[in-house]
Amino acid sequence: MLPIKILAIGAGGLQRALTHEFVHILNERNLYNGGIFVGQPRGAEKADAFNRQNGTYHVVTFDLSGIHDIQQVSSVIGATTLATETGREQFYVQTENPLDLILVGVTEAGIAKGELAMDVLDEILYRYFCHHGVDATLSVINTDNLRNNGDILRDILCNEYPKRNSDYATWLETNVGFLNEMGDRLVPQVYAVPDEIQAAARAQIEGQDELITYAEQSPATPLILEDLENRLRVPFGELDDYGVIVSQESIEPYHDWKLLLVNSVHVPGITHKGTLSGIEYVNEAALHPTFAPHLERLMNGYAEIVEADIPIAGKSARAYSLEFVNRIRKVKDDNARINIIETVKLRERAADIVRSPNYDASTELFKCDFAYSFATVLRFLTPHAISSLDDYSGITDTGTTYEIRDPDRTIQDILRGAFGASQIDVKGRIESIFSNATLWSPTGGTPLRGLHENQDFTERVAGYYHRLVNGETCLAVLESINSEGV
Repeated sequence: MLPIKILAIGAGGLQRALTHEFVHILNERNLYNGGIFVGQPRGAEKADAFNRQNGTYHVVTFDLSGIHDIQQVSSVIGATTLATETGREQFYVQTENPLDLILVGVTEAGIAKGELAMDVLDEILYRYFCHHGVDATLSVINTDNLRNNGDILRDILCNEYPKRNSDYATWLETNVGFLNEMGDRLVPQVYAVPDEIQAAARAQIEGQDELITYAEQSPATPLILEDLENRLRVPFGELDDYGVIVSQESIEPYHDWKLLLVNSVHVPGITHKGTLSGIEYVNEAALHPTFAPHLERLMNGYAEIVEADIPIAGKSARAYSLEFVNRIRKVKDDNARINIIETVKLRERAADIVRSPNYDASTELFKCDFAYSFATVLRFLTPHAISSLDDYSGITDTGTTYEIRDPDRTIQDILRGAFGASQIDVKGRIESIFSNATLWSPTGGTPLRGLHENQDFTERVAGYYHRLVNGETCLAVLESINSEGV
């Protein structure tokens, strides 16, 4: 059996189809000799399945044309739940092993002091220090695509959690490498995968696998790690044939491109518009005859701004973004999986475009497409109930109710009661949201100015939002933009 050298907080599909698969490949090539112990933050079903299956599962590469490949992955050695004290203690015991890496694979909502994943990470690091002493070194990777995601973990642990003792505080600052990371692979929830694909996969896999992971074909650059101090002992950089990059220089430009040119295709690009219009799946919305040309125009406009603001030599922002548009059209994935934590996503994926010095040079049509896209997310975040202040549910253009799952209720509270509101009322609400600099500044980072200073954008968003809460559907408003450019 492989020795346990990696702890993973999180048991989700992206981990299984990205870092865990890459560790498996390294082991298969005799470039590494280490296994992963998984801690499932909520529930125990995945942890139990890992243990029943001796850590082995399959990654099924597919698109709407069928299955392209099935790989058996066996890098996981064991697993436990983190939802119980007994499960957490079982996880903490693994710190007695000489570890190379801790993976944190939870969503943006779990990256804050007091959240379970961060509490567990804090305890893991302290126990590792106690077991292995001041000379031990370790790397930590946050695989959620927040900008400077490794720095965020370091800042939370060093500045918001108790120091415990001076030796530990020094060790945390000097001997633990918090690596910034950019990961990229579409991994839809199993229920969104076509039944015929699932049936074909089960027919080809011997035995029972409760952890089948469905994913798109690996993109050209699925993983970039920033290892400024050359601390990472897991040799991910050896997987250059898979497009993996480990850099001793800042990866911030690549992360900016990922957030602004790839992640923005989902939000604010397509998923909220699809949901509000009664379209359940991302690929169907991205192929819709009204949404499709708009999405391509939107991302072309993004690309022009991003390439002007953050050039990367030899790279085309337009090609990079439109490649992802084509990727989402080939894989069935549901909008609801993506429509969560909107406040953070708008800050990470749209605020830079609003504040860009190159915004003014954009075309009139892009400014309309962009403002409309932002307005549709705000429309999605508008609670339908007026009287019940604890009811955060919305209503689609087709009359279906849905849960608004963004944990930050600031925007939602400002927009409650906006259905049927006057233009003056709406303008006041939008200006209140845009002038709140806290919403548009990175947590714990340098405070940035609000979005209200871009008056052109503010007025456009207010205009489109007013139409969206006064009887016009997302499709109808967009059809007017497509036909008139206004």
